[in-house]
Amino acid sequence: MSNSEEIVNILVKILEVLERIEQKINGREEIKFDSLALLELPDNLRSTAMALIKLGSGTASDVARITGRGRAIESHYLNTLVKMGYLKKKRVGRRVVYEV
Repeated sequence: MSNSEEIVNILVKILEVLERIEQKINGREEIKFDSLALLELPDNLRSTAMALIKLGSGTASDVARITGRGRAIESHYLNTLVKMGYLKKKRVGRRVVYEV
């Protein structure tokens, strides 16, 4: 593969990422996980996401029971996934429920 072909491939990948970001900003993209999105996540966030996918919806304590980590760290990871646009969060009484 020549240098120009490599550059074109890299630019195409950058364009795809920018289009996804634009769709999220404009609110046109549904919140969902696909296999590539999961692979792009760091291991700690991926295991948190997989636990919530398994549950469908749940609290940080629910996720912590599956992953074996503390509730506080799972809360942080879940909020990070919300900021990244992968999860939704809502308050139900005193509890914060996260859903895919």
